[in-house]
Amino acid sequence: MTGTVFDIQRFCVHDGPGIRTTVFLKGCSLRCAWCHNPEGLSPAIELQYTKQLCIHCGRCASPPTLSDVKRCPTKALAQCGTVWEEDALFEAVMADACFYGTDGGVTFSGGECLLQSEFVARMLKRVKAAHYTTAVDTAGFVPWRAFEQTIPYCDLYLYDIKPMDSARHREYTGAGNEQILENLKSLCAAKKRVWIRIPVIPDVNDTEEEMRAIAAFIKPFPTIERVTLMPYHTLGKSKYETLGLTCPYETKRMIPPQTIHRLSACFESRAIG
Repeated sequence: MTGTVFDIQRFCVHDGPGIRTTVFLKGCSLRCAWCHNPEGLSPAIELQYTKQLCIHCGRCASPPTLSDVKRCPTKALAQCGTVWEEDALFEAVMADACFYGTDGGVTFSGGECLLQSEFVARMLKRVKAAHYTTAVDTAGFVPWRAFEQTIPYCDLYLYDIKPMDSARHREYTGAGNEQILENLKSLCAAKKRVWIRIPVIPDVNDTEEEMRAIAAFIKPFPTIERVTLMPYHTLGKSKYETLGLTCPYETKRMIPPQTIHRLSACFESRAIG
């Protein structure tokens, strides 16, 4: 079986416990305005063009195509996405096994990795059988069946929550959040470990009212172990240009550390760390 991957990052320390290898799969079911991984939106293999590296040598077609990537002397052209065979990807992530120790392992992310749930489930099963920890980073906007395929083999779910109001969620992500919240309830009912991750976006969800609403929703679920607030950044902006896309959300207003500290208190007061 094969899966389409756009990046493999090694020695990760923020995508679950211990030291991890994170595999990013292509394709996403949401279109978050602030997305910093636009190369994960489309399930297709894409061409990236970095004009700052181009020397206009004339070796590529006009417009360039994927077949021109190998001819580019400055790497201004790059292929975004690779189809991996299951065995080859397992071998690639196990090359890092000496760093995993007892807590580390492999995390599958995206995009939305659960759009390729069968492939992810097979990979999770193999990693778990090798006695390393497994994690899935998801936005939750997939059919419940996608979760069911991974539940037997996944130790931890990193679960995104964005605006709690469904209309506001739709405005900024392209979809309401009803399915996302129902899937989270079902995941907790299945007694799976969950870490909530909240992107904090200026003028979208950067208020105590928003955080209190999320805290109230997740409070009844004891398998939710922690909440991490992730402040907005612009590190993905340049990627849009390389893909021929326009960045849909830009602001000069950042989220200062003191705001993150204040918003975090909304969860600490409800005994959620």
